[in-house]
Amino acid sequence: MADAHREIQPAYYIADLKQWFPGPSEDRAEHMPSSIRVVSWNIDCMRPEPDLRLDAALSYIQHRVFKCRTNRRRPEPCSILLQGVLATAFATILNNKWVQNFFVVIPSTTDAWPELAKYGTVTLLSRSLHIAKSTSIHFSCSESQHHAIFVDVKLSGLLDTAQAPLSSASTVTLRIANTHLDPLPDRRPNQGETTQARVVGGDFNAITPNDSALVESWSGDDEGGFTWGYQPRSPLAPGRLGQVGFFIDTPKKLAVGKKYGKPTRRRWISDHYALLSKVQCVYFASDASDVSLVFSTLAYFSFHETSWYMSNKD
Repeated sequence: MADAHREIQPAYYIADLKQWFPGPSEDRAEHMPSSIRVVSWNIDCMRPEPDLRLDAALSYIQHRVFKCRTNRRRPEPCSILLQGVLATAFATILNNKWVQNFFVVIPSTTDAWPELAKYGTVTLLSRSLHIAKSTSIHFSCSESQHHAIFVDVKLSGLLDTAQAPLSSASTVTLRIANTHLDPLPDRRPNQGETTQARVVGGDFNAITPNDSALVESWSGDDEGGFTWGYQPRSPLAPGRLGQVGFFIDTPKKLAVGKKYGKPTRRRWISDHYALLSKVQCVYFASDASDVSLVFSTLAYFSFHETSWYMSNKD
C-alpha cells in the first residue's frame, strides 16, 4: 500500500485568549526572508523525565542556539524539527512561552500521528514565515508507527528583500521534511524514498552500510532531470540550469554533552546530538524573461544516527 500525504493543521497561540488555535499564523514579517535556519533533534522517547528533558531542550535551543535571552526575543526565521516526542510530553511544547510567542506547532495535536503512536515528530516554524501547505505521511510498513511531517515554506531568492520588489520568479517554495525512520534495516530504504523534500532532517537510524541508499539524488536519465529548454523549445541544448538555488551550510553539531537538572543530579537531555544548518535561497537574474529554472544541491551528513540531507526532489 502506497503511503499518502495527509493534510494536517498547524496551531498558533493567541496570548489574549490564552489558547491555541488551528491554522497558520498571520504574524508574518514585512519582508519575505531569503534564508531559514533549521535545527533537528531527537529528544529520545526512551529516557525518564520526558517533560523535563523536552523543556530543557527547548530552553537550550532558545538561549544557546538562537541567543534569545528572554521569551520576548524573536528568533531569526527558523524551523525546529523534533523527533522522539512522547505524546504525554506534547503539552510541554504548547506550554512553552517562547514557543507560544514566536512559533506555529505542526501538527496541532498528536491526533495527527498514526493511531497507535506513543511518540512522534513535531515541527516548530517561525510565525513570521508563510506556510503554503503542511502534510504528513504515516509509514504503512512501520512497526513503530513512525511518520514524516512536511511543511512548504515560501522564501524569496532576493538577498536584500527590503530593496527590491518580490516577483513570482524570485519567490520559491521550500519543502522541509521532519522524519524518524524505523530501526529495522529492511524498512528504512522505502521510508527514506517516501520522504522526499528539498531539506530533510530527522533520525534515519542510519546504522548499517546499506543505509547509504537513503541519500537521495537524481537517478533517472539525464534528460529526465532537465529543467530548461522546452518552454519554449530553445535552440540551445536543454539542461538542468539554475535561476533559483538553495544552498545549505554544513550542519553543525549541537548539545554535545548537555545535561539538565540540579548540580547534584545531572542527566543527559538526550542520547542524540542536535544539528543546525542554514538554507539560503538565491535568485540569479536572467536576461531571458520567460525562463524559470531551479538549481538543487545535494548534501548528506550523519551524526550518531541523526541524519540530514538535501535532495533534488520536491
